[in-house]
Amino acid sequence: MFDYSPDSERLSLKYLNGVPEGYAISPMQYTFDFIYLVYKRESSIDKAIEGVSKEYGLSEKGLRDYLVENKYILGNRDMQECSRKLKSYNTKSLKKILKMHGLKTSGKRERIERRIFENNLFEDAYYLSSKSRVFYKNKKRRVRIFNEWLSDYYYFSEFNDYYMKSYRKKEANIPIEFINLHIKKSIEDESHTNYVMNNNIMAKHFLKRERYRKMLECVLKIFCMNLNPVWKIDELDEHNGFAFETYNDLLFLRDELGRNAVINTFYLVWDSFDFDRIIVPKYDAYRYLKDIMNGKGYNRIIDSLNERFYDNENLKIRRITQKTLFDF
Repeated sequence: MFDYSPDSERLSLKYLNGVPEGYAISPMQYTFDFIYLVYKRESSIDKAIEGVSKEYGLSEKGLRDYLVENKYILGNRDMQECSRKLKSYNTKSLKKILKMHGLKTSGKRERIERRIFENNLFEDAYYLSSKSRVFYKNKKRRVRIFNEWLSDYYYFSEFNDYYMKSYRKKEANIPIEFINLHIKKSIEDESHTNYVMNNNIMAKHFLKRERYRKMLECVLKIFCMNLNPVWKIDELDEHNGFAFETYNDLLFLRDELGRNAVINTFYLVWDSFDFDRIIVPKYDAYRYLKDIMNGKGYNRIIDSLNERFYDNENLKIRRITQKTLFDF
């Protein structure tokens, strides 16, 4: 029944450079295998559950409950989904089903469908939902988006949960909106690492699409947050300012957009932060950005930041409001 050769359609085989730990026995994988057996191999629901349960060492009841709970399979008592399934039959076939069960075959199509529904005449107690068909049919698109933009940073199962709610959107918008959700979450959690990482993913996304002004916003958000790491107050002695990659990105964007565009965007980005604590003041941040624009060496800039701010034991974190940032 199971064909897991390299030529099979097992989703995890898309990870040619290594499947994430635990993925081969994840709900994502055995859900895909179940849908594959029913949808492509024309197996019955019960036979597919039996086969997948045996393959992964699951209880048949547990797997069935999971598939029902997540609406991959639905009972025939759902009129809306039942109606969708009935659309695959012509009226003559539906009348045959009624006749086989000794029921009336007269009436319009709508009445015939309702009679079949009310008497629960399908062979299986459950059937694949439209969600399962979307899950299967969109696998290539879903995996392509994930591998291109997110595979170095996120597990597929997390992205798939988002994708199943957003598959109708334009492909270019899906990874952007997924990352924006994680940026918002990093702000809520005050996670410096996640904020910088997700803006970096976004910057690379816009770089590939040659949307340099959008890329500039992301790179400057990284630059500003790394200069003023307000969520890392207790780790300042281990902080080394912005990364060399950010330095190179800013030089690249200077050449593409011009110095004035970079500096003007810097002011907008800095003012968008609700900094209630300042480590590197706005004016000093501007001076360091200007040094980058003038080609000052990366190591010299980082050494200056460490000496003046991050290694300074006498540094007192100033608590000021966003409005007074213009004083610096």
